[in-house]
Amino acid sequence: MATQAQINANRANAQKSTGPKSAEGKAKSSLNRVSHGFNSAALFIAGENREEFDALLADLTNEFQPDTPNEQILVEKMVHNQWNSLRALRLQSTVLNASVPSCYIHPDLGLLIRYQTAADRAYHKAHAELLKARKERLNSEIGFESQNPATAPEAAPKTPETTPPITTAYPAMPDYTPIEDKLAAELGICREELLHPSRFDQKAA
Repeated sequence: MATQAQINANRANAQKSTGPKSAEGKAKSSLNRVSHGFNSAALFIAGENREEFDALLADLTNEFQPDTPNEQILVEKMVHNQWNSLRALRLQSTVLNASVPSCYIHPDLGLLIRYQTAADRAYHKAHAELLKARKERLNSEIGFESQNPATAPEAAPKTPETTPPITTAYPAMPDYTPIEDKLAAELGICREELLHPSRFDQKAA
């Protein structure tokens, strides 16, 4: 059985360990906690690299500190959807840089905008579910400890507090109308023709 001096020494040594500090060290540390198959499911296209993806995973893992497999999966969903949102933004920039000088908007631009919006919405949904799961876990742990006579302090009975219902509020969908109107005006077409060029192609035919 460890003596009190040994216990105190172990605690002091534990305080000296602060974990990795560099972005590379944090990324490697976070990879030890990912759920099965997450890394193998991450695919990258031209212009993307795994180091940036791993850094994003490390940052969100260190920020939210998932404590259960379910919480880890929700953090990974946030990483996945944030990565998809960033990808959509890069592709939008590529399409605009190639299209505007030639006064032509690629029909996939509207699709990329919706792709980004869907990824942002999924990110916030996973974030809300993570906060809810963490709150339920903490409430459960507090309830378990209060019923344990070995650890619960002696105190007068208290009236249990009523936990307010958890509501999940999703952010409003971004309004891309001003951007689309501006592009349409620069090209001399209407907004509907910008978003649905195939319809106007059929009419012209």
